[in-house]
Amino acid sequence: MSPEFYKIIHVIGILCLFAGIGGFLTYGNQQAPRVKMVAILHGVGLILILISGFGMVAKYGYGFPVWVILKVILWLGLGSLLGLAKSGKISPRNAVIVGLALGFVAAYAGLFGKFGWSIPSYSAPAAETQEG
Repeated sequence: MSPEFYKIIHVIGILCLFAGIGGFLTYGNQQAPRVKMVAILHGVGLILILISGFGMVAKYGYGFPVWVILKVILWLGLGSLLGLAKSGKISPRNAVIVGLALGFVAAYAGLFGKFGWSIPSYSAPAAETQEG
């Protein structure tokens, strides 16, 4: 599949994820079929983001640099938001705010991370030899 296909699926997943988080803000902890639909939308978005994200990493041959690992951690954070809000650990309003912040960091990492983020090397520099 082409990288553009993966990008489209990735954006659709992001839309589903944030629609699910926003829908939970609207419906809260009600026991209605809409809350179930919101949770399904959130989960489908997470799956689409994960599959298309790893598809793009494989297609472009990035490997696992720091920004990819960071995006996986952010994906886990975004995935846990609905559960934290539903259990009452954070309010639905705060879940949206945290979700937007995590989404911003994920977007920044995806757009600019591939241009120079790497794990710093703390090894000693190679000794220069003097010939002469």
